[in-house]
Amino acid sequence: MGKYLFIYFFTLLCSLTNLFSNDLRARGYSLIPAPQQTYIEDGDVRIDNNWGIENLIGSKSIALNRLIVGARELHNLDFNGNGTGKISLEIIKTPLFENLNAKRLNEAYQIKILPEKVKIVANAEAGIFYGVQSLLQLLKPVHGGVFEIPIGTINDWPDTELRVIHWDTKHHQDRVGTLKKYLDWAAFFKVNAVAFEIEDKYEFPRNPVIGAPGAFTKEEMIEVTSYALDRFIQLIPLIQAPSHMTYVLKHQEFEHLKADKESNYHICMCDEDAMALIFELYQDMIDATPGVEYFFVSTDEVYYAGICGKCEKEYNVENRSQTWVDYVNRVHEWMSRRNRKMLAWVEYPLLTEHITQLSSGIIDAIMTPGRDVEWIESENKAGIKQLSYSSMQGAEYLFPNYFPTRYRNRNTQGRLKDASTSIPRILEKGGRPIGTFAAAWDDSGLHSETFWLGWATVTQYGWSIGKPSLNQNISDFMNAFYGYESPNMVKIYRLIQEGARFYEDLWDKTESTERKYSYGSSKGKHSYPRTDLILDLPALPFKENKEANSTQHTFGKKYAEKINMALELRKKNDHLLDLLSHSISKVGRNRYNLEVFISIAYLERHVMDMIVDIARAEDYLVAAEKENNPQKVVNLMIEAYNVIDGIMEEEGKMWNNLVQVWEKSRYEKGRNTEGKNFVHIMDDVKDHFADRRRGLEFMMAPIERMDLGGWQEQLWEVIKEYSNKNNVKLTGIPEERLED
Repeated sequence: MGKYLFIYFFTLLCSLTNLFSNDLRARGYSLIPAPQQTYIEDGDVRIDNNWGIENLIGSKSIALNRLIVGARELHNLDFNGNGTGKISLEIIKTPLFENLNAKRLNEAYQIKILPEKVKIVANAEAGIFYGVQSLLQLLKPVHGGVFEIPIGTINDWPDTELRVIHWDTKHHQDRVGTLKKYLDWAAFFKVNAVAFEIEDKYEFPRNPVIGAPGAFTKEEMIEVTSYALDRFIQLIPLIQAPSHMTYVLKHQEFEHLKADKESNYHICMCDEDAMALIFELYQDMIDATPGVEYFFVSTDEVYYAGICGKCEKEYNVENRSQTWVDYVNRVHEWMSRRNRKMLAWVEYPLLTEHITQLSSGIIDAIMTPGRDVEWIESENKAGIKQLSYSSMQGAEYLFPNYFPTRYRNRNTQGRLKDASTSIPRILEKGGRPIGTFAAAWDDSGLHSETFWLGWATVTQYGWSIGKPSLNQNISDFMNAFYGYESPNMVKIYRLIQEGARFYEDLWDKTESTERKYSYGSSKGKHSYPRTDLILDLPALPFKENKEANSTQHTFGKKYAEKINMALELRKKNDHLLDLLSHSISKVGRNRYNLEVFISIAYLERHVMDMIVDIARAEDYLVAAEKENNPQKVVNLMIEAYNVIDGIMEEEGKMWNNLVQVWEKSRYEKGRNTEGKNFVHIMDDVKDHFADRRRGLEFMMAPIERMDLGGWQEQLWEVIKEYSNKNNVKLTGIPEERLED
């Protein structure tokens, strides 16, 4: 075993010195993850509908099905021709490559491309399946249903055995068809596990009150699980416990299980009824995911382990860590009896000196380069396996920070860069990662379509560690996900990210009038105020107790920098919308993804227009108070009124479109169903952006707080009062329509 580990890590070390753009890319072909070895010769092979399939693996093979269906869906190719060209699929017994453990060898494959034959061989069905996915990616359109691939040989295998992406559904529920589509695309990028953070989106037969209205049934979960397993993907249930349990503790039936009656965040870890409930949640998800080898026991941000009054030991740093260890070991034993390997967030409040108490075989899914050497050595000593953790989404609004940007008053190199170097940096510290975890949190309610570049990138660097260059990875993703004839996609991503950061940075943060003080944080139980996002609106003219001509550019002055930024970004947003409109008619696949991007771009545009137009309305009001001619005064105020009217009219159009687009792939957020109403009670510790409203309108909450409609009504009262006092006829106000 030691010999093979040495060879494995020596191979990794060699690969880290070679950040490369491979010879496939040099010839204009894309393949993600990038293969381990390519031997490309001069010349290309042309493939069309005259080609057929030489099937040596059985008619029921998922790899055969993927070749037939994938060729048709992605390329409009039917491999049922009578020509001499053949695609051969064969499983062989002799190991393709040396020094691979059984799991990695099962996923290895070889593609030999000859003038009249493409031969895909592997030692197992999974390897054939991945070889087919690679072939489907390589097919490059030439013209009229003809495609090219390069002559040569590709030898490929994964460097790690577990490549996990994260589906977090705490604030939304995807449709079953969407989940299946996502599994197909995950398999396309050679993902072999999904951590499905389910929260209340499952019916939980043993405790059905927990399941949200319309939550997935057991039959639906089994269906999706089977669909995943057919594609060599482990659908790993992830249950939040013992913290992040508002989805349970918000219900009256379980209030008595709180660790502290003041908070719905944490369940009492020293209450056997609470533990019994947690095990029932676990068992429900085991029953719903038959055939899966793993279970994710979250242990995420367990700030208050042992704070419960039923706990015998004093709540302090050491006992908090020990309570966490005892919980994890107990759950690990329970999972082992049910043949589930256990993933967990091995993190705070765990102390380094307690790590060696943990049960061997636990998989730490949150190993990062930031861990110190002592922590990593303690995990190795305890037999804790590790996944290299890269978060593609933390708390950003609208769109992830994939690329370098300034975020929350600091410069960041971007999440893609971090992901591309994570495993090498962990290895340098002595870590032994067996895979990757690509997190995509739902805290801010981003659409899952925004995560594909991140999911594919983390998987890329779990398949072939340290290579290729990040630029090649991004380009390969765009070609694979949208098709070779997909222009300007990198530019689109960068522009939409820039607009999202403007949206996020636009607002003032004021003490919340919507939420009570927080129960506490990672620093312990302590109360502190929450904040609301909002903008102040301009002062109204001709109000009582105001000096004559006193209306000033308060809005324009306070937000001058943001107004100027909006004016500049509108030009970029014009370009973004032009690129999106053009690209959606050109991409070969995933047009819905661009529909989602367009909806986000229009939301970004709306807030840019809004702040500029409110400043323009203020200009009219300032001019009105300085004007001596009563008719002109009224006309100016009516102009301001109409500007606000235009803002709200465009807002309605933009928002209706966004909701319509997003709900093509997901259910209405916070929906009721017949016989069951959604219970919307917010977390006492966390304050997720996506939880501030029951539905999707959380994205509009800052605008809603401004109450432009109320401000406009006040302006109308000023206009009427002034016109009556000065005998001025009102003209130019839009008439209310019946449909309004």
